Amino acid sequence: MNRWNVVNGVLFQAAWFACVLGGAAGTNLWGVGVLLLMLGQSLVGTAPARDLKLVAALVPLGFALDTAWIRLGVLDYGAALAPAWIVLLWAGVGLAVHHSLSWFKSRPWLGGLLAGAGAPFSYLAGERFGAVTIDDPLRLAAVALVWLVLFAVLFTLAAGGGSSAASRRNDYERAH
Repeated sequence: MNRWNVVNGVLFQAAWFACVLGGAAGTNLWGVGVLLLMLGQSLVGTAPARDLKLVAALVPLGFALDTAWIRLGVLDYGAALAPAWIVLLWAGVGLAVHHSLSWFKSRPWLGGLLAGAGAPFSYLAGERFGAVTIDDPLRLAAVALVWLVLFAVLFTLAAGGGSSAASRRNDYERAH
């Protein structure tokens, strides 16, 4: 993994903490600040349009998905709609897929499995920080299943459909 991907990974983790802790504290500025750093890294990179297209797709998808979890009673953010801080996290995912998460583009189902396994823990950690309330942790199984499929599809599409070994090899070479 090249150093730009490592920097992106560090920023992505910082974005999670900034968004969740900021959300719990009632401010989105912390998350916006880290996301601006991630965006800056993307803009000086080799394919910023690719990242921006992914962000443009994931932001409304993430908003709709987290709003659906609210409506279904899985998550409670204290509002009827997904809050800005969780939507910012979806933007962070979009800015990480082709960088720190690029390894999963050639292994989309592994990426999906890890995302699905990690999703409940991520939301439970958010609850411990006071950013979200989860009335029934067993309902997070639905979140895990949706994330498994969603991220497997996301990594497949990000790899150009994953249709050829040459495409996967090129992605691997760009990432290393």
